[in-house]
Amino acid sequence: MKKLLYIAVGIAACTLSSCSDLIDITPVENNTADEFYTTEYEMQQAVVGIYARLGRNGTNTDYPTDMYWQAAESRSDNLYYATLANAQRDQADMRTFHVTDVTGLNQTIYARLYQMVNDANTLLEKAPEEYTRYRAEARFLRALAYFDLIRAYGPQPVLDHVVSSEEAKTMERQPIEDAYALIISDLEYAGSNLEPFYSGEEAGRVGSIAAKCLLGEVYVTMACYPLYDNTAYAKAEETLAPIMNDVKARFAPNFADIFDLNQENTWDIFSVQFASGNQGLGSSYPSFTTVGSSSSTPFPEWAYSGFTTQGQDFRVDSLLINSMKAANDIRLDVTVMQGYWTSLDHGATPEEDPLNWEDRDIIKKFLIKDNTNNTIKAWNDYPLNFPILRPADAYLLYAEALVNNGKAAQAKEWVDAIRARAGVAVLDHNPTMDDIMYERRCEFLGEGKRYFDLVRMGEDTFVSTLKAFSDHYNHVSLMGASDPTVKDMLLPIPLTVMNIHTSWENNPGY
Repeated sequence: MKKLLYIAVGIAACTLSSCSDLIDITPVENNTADEFYTTEYEMQQAVVGIYARLGRNGTNTDYPTDMYWQAAESRSDNLYYATLANAQRDQADMRTFHVTDVTGLNQTIYARLYQMVNDANTLLEKAPEEYTRYRAEARFLRALAYFDLIRAYGPQPVLDHVVSSEEAKTMERQPIEDAYALIISDLEYAGSNLEPFYSGEEAGRVGSIAAKCLLGEVYVTMACYPLYDNTAYAKAEETLAPIMNDVKARFAPNFADIFDLNQENTWDIFSVQFASGNQGLGSSYPSFTTVGSSSSTPFPEWAYSGFTTQGQDFRVDSLLINSMKAANDIRLDVTVMQGYWTSLDHGATPEEDPLNWEDRDIIKKFLIKDNTNNTIKAWNDYPLNFPILRPADAYLLYAEALVNNGKAAQAKEWVDAIRARAGVAVLDHNPTMDDIMYERRCEFLGEGKRYFDLVRMGEDTFVSTLKAFSDHYNHVSLMGASDPTVKDMLLPIPLTVMNIHTSWENNPGY
């Protein structure tokens, strides 16, 4: 099922675009497009090619690894930096707030997002109106790309059509309200022209519930910093209310089921699809979440022989772990590995055999826990899908909208459902924003949402939270980090882009 999808993705990606490292911030005319978009089969290949931008896309790392782990989760208060890298590492620069306009990872993320916009615009220009489903999928993916662009980089040119190279050079950054207008239009179209979900060989393709859930997240984000749109929470409630029964049907009874390889595409709303087998379709995410860069196999009882890690020594916040432990939160054991054996030959307990035991709190929810697996061939060949949207998103987004619309009593049902599945006592009061933010932190730990939550809570919360976190772990004195500031609420526009668009001003502080 996933294999068929990703074979198509690979073909489409190779057909429609080159694997260039150059940053082209705006879609450029492609002379071969006229020859490609001639049959329904080619239209389908083209839209699946846009999905390919979320996967490995001919590179070593996938989009979730680059954006949601390295550029988001790593910069939040969920992870602290424990051991200095032995060389320059972009992920470490992200964590220590040393990212610049020439940081390679930053350039890669920016380029890939505009590649998605480019691909979507090309399809929408070439696909006749009767190809409604393909157009709807393309518009969802364009909306997702723009949502991440403006959250990470601030105002951008708003491109709803293919433009020439010369036209691209003259385009200016536009207010983020303009980008949100396009995002909302795209998601409304997708929500009205897709089936709720797709299954079988089409599992992993976006459906209308995903479009409406993402639109709810967009409105919730617009209600917060920097727009503070006072109509947005009402729109979020109006958008999410009609889909909650559909969402509830996909709410996994057990938290661990969400990350069970045998239950993929059952409990999610929209996930990036991955598959092992050394075909360039696997996920690199687990190798960046598990300890520091290593040439030897850590935790041999868990990983396939030859597994190596690619990330840095980023560990889960001990204060959060203690809080979840005190509540007997089931999510902790599913999400975090609290130490591991370094050899297959070891004693019965860590206390009896401390030499072969490593105390380290790291994210494990995406690691396939099977050292006999002979399908996984490399550090970036893991098969577990990455959920961009799952029912818990809708539950907590809807609850947040209700709370802010003066309906906290109605929000309690949805927050309590999250807590009950986690084995945590239901609230003895109507939920507050603090309750919702805490549940989001525990529920999505390791999934790249916390950083954006801190941003939308505003400048004071962002800086004070991350400053206290940095001080607690001595990031400045021990790791050479910079104190987090308002500057760090956005990433810099890459220098390669600024050199083309000489009239632009980079984001403040860069």
